[in-house]
Amino acid sequence: MYLRCPKRPVNKETSFVRTSLNRVVVAVAAAGSLWVLSSGPLAAAEKFVAYLSPMPFTDATHPNITGKGSASGTLDGDTLTVSGTFIGLATPATTAHLSLSKAAGIPGAAVFDLTVPKDVVGKVTGQLKLDAAQVAALRSGKLYIQIDSEKAPTGNLWGWLLQDHEIAGQDVPQKGPWFIPPFAVKTK
Repeated sequence: MYLRCPKRPVNKETSFVRTSLNRVVVAVAAAGSLWVLSSGPLAAAEKFVAYLSPMPFTDATHPNITGKGSASGTLDGDTLTVSGTFIGLATPATTAHLSLSKAAGIPGAAVFDLTVPKDVVGKVTGQLKLDAAQVAALRSGKLYIQIDSEKAPTGNLWGWLLQDHEIAGQDVPQKGPWFIPPFAVKTK
């Protein structure tokens, strides 16, 4: 035995609105899914820091190689954005560049120009597209910032871009590991 429900009258206007609304919801959901899938996973930008200090000098070059500074680098995908400040140069800055070395503390070759004012104090900036080898060099501590000046044309300040890490102040004991992992020396 079946029970019959009375047949409802079909309201064409309400039915059309409901069907149209369902189609809009499905279209928006599909578009959102395609956008998420096409944009890939969202990766956090990597942070790097550099402390700019005088290049190695001799007694003869010591008066010309002075100053200090700091800089940061943000790697977002393959784009590195560099931003820093410097003070105390003996003569105005002339050029700045990002260089590639074999290891921290070893001079290397310039690979990108950075922007720097012709002054004894200022900002160093740049936005650079890195290739895969340059990204690997950055992550392993082989890229450094170098600022040249009038009386130190082959280098006044330099500093390696290292993964962002906590730095204890002067005369403050460092908590935890005191070394940067890329520079850890393995013993036999």
